[in-house]
Amino acid sequence: MQANQISLRTHLHQPPHSVLCDHRSHIYCWTTPQESGAISVLSQAQSTPVIPRNKHHLTLEDVANSMIPDGNIHFAPTKVISLENTLSGTILPLNEVQRIRQFALNHPNKPKMHLDGARLFDAVIAEGVSLVDYCANFDSISLCIQKGTGAPVGSMIVGSKDFISRAKWYRKMFGGGARQPGMLAAAGIAALDQAIPLIPITQHKARLVSEYFTSELGLQLSVPTETNMVVIDLEAAGIPPRVFRHRLLQFGVRVFEQGRLVFHNQITDQGVSALCQGVKSLVMDARIPNKLSQLDQEIEVSQLNGCF
Repeated sequence: MQANQISLRTHLHQPPHSVLCDHRSHIYCWTTPQESGAISVLSQAQSTPVIPRNKHHLTLEDVANSMIPDGNIHFAPTKVISLENTLSGTILPLNEVQRIRQFALNHPNKPKMHLDGARLFDAVIAEGVSLVDYCANFDSISLCIQKGTGAPVGSMIVGSKDFISRAKWYRKMFGGGARQPGMLAAAGIAALDQAIPLIPITQHKARLVSEYFTSELGLQLSVPTETNMVVIDLEAAGIPPRVFRHRLLQFGVRVFEQGRLVFHNQITDQGVSALCQGVKSLVMDARIPNKLSQLDQEIEVSQLNGCF
């Protein structure tokens, strides 16, 4: 969160101003309504959430139709276009980013472009494009060295020398500095050196599980599996979220209730097998009328009684 907020604040000098983003993006869904209202408080900026017409990723047409021009006193002009890759495991293609970049360079607002690249390593490897080529389209990028790489904590901000110099000022203001961060940096370097080469293997496991779920078990996915995430549509499958988590725990697999499965390099073949067996048992039980709903009620009662 903080790397994105520092980057946005560094770009946004004087309100009124607004940030254009995908309506599902972390800077909006996990910042503005739910996590302290960071954009509005820290940057005094309005958010302009946009729903992609293709239901997958923002396109130039989406961005162009949602830009707020400068000069109208009733609206806050768009000063930053913030994109995200990956978003729920789906890829924002390089060619689309390049189109949006050219549009931004020629727009009268001269908006800056920021990328929430918390999972960018997964995205560029899956798409088969250069990390350097992708990042060249942005004025700032946040990269996470913890998601999917194995480092315990840490994010980086990438930008020009002048941008980073000013971003350090806001990092200190936001309380983002750390004393003696060498050990964390060493863990981050180890993750970059050792874990990133394993990403293709991790993504292959995710694709195999995705194919098994859809082809063999007949499950629907909320989003296509393009990198390291498999997101099951639990509602369509008739599987209550609590039952999903509880059943997989019985198979030795820890998951959250929303059906999103995020693969990383420490997941073993045995773990994948246990996951598939657990989900298969849920699919079989879902075919028995009221079985899973009854189990969901039992789990709820047990939770109220402190058994789970």
